[in-house]
Parts: sequence; structure tokens; C-alpha cells
Amino acid sequence: MAKYLIVPIALIILAASGCAHYNTEPMPPTRSVANTPQRENRPQRRVMRQRQKQNIPYPTRPIVSPRPPQQAILAVHETEFNADEDARNTNITRAAESINGKVVKPGEVFSFNETVGPTIERRGYKKGMIYIDGEKSEGFGGGVCQVSSTLFVAAESAGMTIIERHDHSLPVAYAEAGKEAATSYGVIDFKFKNEKPYSVVIKSRVENGRVKVGLYEG
Repeated sequence: MAKYLIVPIALIILAASGCAHYNTEPMPPTRSVANTPQRENRPQRRVMRQRQKQNIPYPTRPIVSPRPPQQAILAVHETEFNADEDARNTNITRAAESINGKVVKPGEVFSFNETVGPTIERRGYKKGMIYIDGEKSEGFGGGVCQVSSTLFVAAESAGMTIIERHDHSLPVAYAEAGKEAATSYGVIDFKFKNEKPYSVVIKSRVENGRVKVGLYEG
């Protein structure tokens, strides 16, 4: 009879100790704030792993190259000529191409003759009108002096130191007296010195009967 009293007595003891209030329902899962973002990023990680396996490049922003700084203009001068004169047009164009892009470093002396070179037939120059001892004549390179004269005005306006310059023996239509620079390879030259603390770049262009020469800060 005593063994049957063990179970009721045990229940009475548990009730007295407060175990009757034990909640047998399952506890709700705890939510970790720190772990939540990691669970939310799992799909993105799967995509990244898939890209790595398939060797798919990630989208990137296009690289935009910075715009190069523009060169400061020191001076520009232009003169006109008759573009219908084929020989003169050819000679002026070839001389302008020879000086285009020439860089004159600080303290350096620019020589038109050394830069352009001999204006002879085998170098592509044609016969044109030239002045010799106060008379008009025909010779290879006629018209080249218009390029040197246009450059002279630009160089003087840019503050270059003029080393050598010569007038023509007769007036020219493209320049006023004293604003010209006659040249003849091996005889007379046009020279200037760059005494600026920076290099100077010469740019020249011939278009529609106009020759344009400019000096820019290099």
C-alpha cells in the first residue's frame, strides 16, 4: 500500500516547489541583431560565388580620363595670300608644316632656316616669285618668307627676344614695313630667343589662303 502513495506525494512536492507553473510550450527562437545582416546577405554571397565559378566579371564604372589642360596662348598672327597660285600655296604649306609643333626651350634660340631647311626642288618646293636686290624674280621657295614674317609678328607679340630679322628689298602685300622677316637659306635668317622660364610651342596652319602662326606656353 505504501508504494502506491509515492506518486501522489511526489506530485504534492512538485506543486509546492512551484513546478506547476513550468511552461512546456517551445520557446520562440531568439533573434540576434548582429547575425541578421549576415543571414540577409547570404543570397548575395551565393551570387558572388557563382560569378567566381563562372568567371563572370563584376560590373565596374567606366574610367573617365581627365581632360588635358589647354596650352596658354601667348600670341597668334595670320596673313592672307592668293591660294590659286599653286606654287606659292605649296611653298607656304611646306614651310608652315616644318615649323608646326617646334618646341623652343627656355634660353634656346630658334632659327627659321635651320628648322625649315633648304627650300629646293627635291624637297618639294616649287618656283615662285622672289625678290633679289630690289627686283622681282622667280626662284624655288617663293612665298616662304610669308611664313617667317607671320611667325615674326607672333614671336614679337609673345615677348620673344628678336635676334635676327631682315626687311625685303621691296614692299610686300602681306606685311607692313618693319613687320616682315625676309629669309634665304644660307644668306639671311630669322631668329628669336626664348627668355621665358618655360618652353614655347610653335603651331602653324594653312587653310583657304590664310597662314596662321601661334606661340603657346609649352
